[in-house]
Amino acid sequence: MFWFRHHRMVWLAGLAVLILIAVSLRWTRRANQSLHPAGSVSIHNEAIELTDTGWPSLRGPTFDSHSAETGLAETWPESGPPVLWTRELGQGYSGFSAMGDRVYTQCQSRYRQSVVCLDAATGDTVWSYDCGWPYDGGGLYPGPRSTPTWHCGHLYYATPDGTVGCLTATEGRPVWSRNPKKELRGRGTDFGYACSPVIVEGAVIVPVGGPDASVVALDIRDGSTVWKSGTSPASYATPLPIQFEGRSLVVIPLENSIAAFDSSTGTRMWEIEFSEGYDEHSAAPIYREPFLLVASPFRAGAKRFRLEDNLNDSSDTPRSTEAEVPASGLPPTVTWESPKFSNDVASSVLVDGRVYGFDLKDPQSRLDRPSRGEFRCLDFETGRVIWSTDKVGQANTIVADRKLVLFTDRGELILIRMGTDEYVELARVQVFRDEVCWTYPALHRGCIYLRTQTRSACVYLGEAPYNSKRQMTSVAAIPRGRTFDAQWLIGGEREFPATVPEWSEFRVWYCWSLCGLVMASVTSMLAGFAGNCVNQFRRNRETWIRHSVAIRRACFWTLAAWAGIAGSPIVNARQSEYVLLWPLALWVSFQLTINVISWTERHADRIRIRWLSRGCGLMFLGTCAAYFHLCRGLGYAIEWSFLIGFLPSFVVAAVAARLMTSRPRFWSFVDLVLALISFSAYFWSSVIFIKWKMIIGS
Repeated sequence: MFWFRHHRMVWLAGLAVLILIAVSLRWTRRANQSLHPAGSVSIHNEAIELTDTGWPSLRGPTFDSHSAETGLAETWPESGPPVLWTRELGQGYSGFSAMGDRVYTQCQSRYRQSVVCLDAATGDTVWSYDCGWPYDGGGLYPGPRSTPTWHCGHLYYATPDGTVGCLTATEGRPVWSRNPKKELRGRGTDFGYACSPVIVEGAVIVPVGGPDASVVALDIRDGSTVWKSGTSPASYATPLPIQFEGRSLVVIPLENSIAAFDSSTGTRMWEIEFSEGYDEHSAAPIYREPFLLVASPFRAGAKRFRLEDNLNDSSDTPRSTEAEVPASGLPPTVTWESPKFSNDVASSVLVDGRVYGFDLKDPQSRLDRPSRGEFRCLDFETGRVIWSTDKVGQANTIVADRKLVLFTDRGELILIRMGTDEYVELARVQVFRDEVCWTYPALHRGCIYLRTQTRSACVYLGEAPYNSKRQMTSVAAIPRGRTFDAQWLIGGEREFPATVPEWSEFRVWYCWSLCGLVMASVTSMLAGFAGNCVNQFRRNRETWIRHSVAIRRACFWTLAAWAGIAGSPIVNARQSEYVLLWPLALWVSFQLTINVISWTERHADRIRIRWLSRGCGLMFLGTCAAYFHLCRGLGYAIEWSFLIGFLPSFVVAAVAARLMTSRPRFWSFVDLVLALISFSAYFWSSVIFIKWKMIIGS
């Protein structure tokens, strides 16, 4: 202490020197950044001829998944193209935007949701900005859905709750943020806001779905409202900027329609109704002046429209009142339609008069298996199918160097030749395994940036060797996912798995569950009768009679639980109609837990019995957690609602437990009747909740 007090001036001088060094280093780094901004050209591989426009938004610089890059390899080795880096990124479905030496995306951890900037060549984190709490962390589809947009040194992002914000691209410092969905009472994006921000004429254009704000334009400088227009609920697709007759428009798929707005004034030019009730649009439309192709989901097919050119230029006032303003232009006319082309989460591309995309046969994509359908090539002029194949599956597509680069929902990277009259595959490699891949890829400087729901990878597609200081790996070295395939526990699948079952389907599930209970009861009674016969002439006959009731009841509950667990694959293997018996297993765990608690109330003085009650409670919670995990892994967005039925049926279950734990006359028959009543209350209260939720959602 004496030495420190005596030399305090030396300590202060040293501290001042350290501060000056830190300030000078920070100033030097900023100066270097100003000399080499994120949008500058700094090509690492001179063998690739690039127009370094980057990949600034969801579908590239021209909003149509076309890349100007050349020099891509014509094929790949058997081990696949080289992998620059892979990393665990966190939950989310956001794609990458790329500019200069950096790539940007969104993700979430257990504790926060973030916008992140990565080094394009190494995958190292440059900066990360926390933009909210995790979204749907324990649900089926956790994490952000939108892809950030790079524009003039700034990064614009959107979160699943509807927040739109702006950050500096170099350091990730916040500039502004607001939530137009909350402010303007947005509708139609209840499963999480998924639109990526689109920059047009100095404004961030996003669908909101408010009563007088179907679409909103925000000033890129401060987030203030430039205009708002329309009254229709929003959907999940990103707006498409187009030019028609020299006028800048933005085409936006909404919940039940598609509409066009003037980019500068917000004037609604036209709006076409597509459907009624619940619907969603996630795929981008295709435009080549004056034709617009829209491929709807849910097997609705595709329609090509011709835009009319008699626009009323006098309607140049922005929408800001509650009253609906009629469209100022004539609606487009249908030139052809085809039932053989429906898109969902994967968008199609147009090149050389041909449309390439996946015709989805399922009502919605699935988490547990590849989507059913065919990848097709259509003639844009007539809608005629040129070729079709089942070798690809659902895939997002990039057009580059006279080739199509496909990234499928099974994690495969495929290279095919375009312009042919048949499917010609040049190369294929499995990048990710056991994970769903719905995220749109990004192509930048010969590298394609891919992502699953949790991981990301950078794969080099160039023809010439990549000049990297780091050692590259092969695709085979990418770790496998951790998804557990539980489909064998079901043994079947509904034809429309993402839709709410009809009452008739629920009745079939209910009847098979009752059969399981009756069979368990009959089997336990037969086992008890056989036990009585065996012990008829033995010395322990009195002991057997004293314990036979408990043994037969234990046999009944065990068999009922196995009927719920193993009954589905057995029944589904022998009939075409899908049956789900998992709710029976859930109810057995629920009723048995209440039975044990009711029984232990009469023996509260015995410590071991109290621990038995606690153990049954933990078993019930574990069963619920396992059921939810299985539903999540299989992509069951409806079946998990059977966890709700415990609350309304609790009173019935409690009364039944009180009687089941006693020894009335004809107890076997009484137990079966009480079990049927309790299960019926649980099952149908869950079904009513599912139907009510569907009505509220509609």
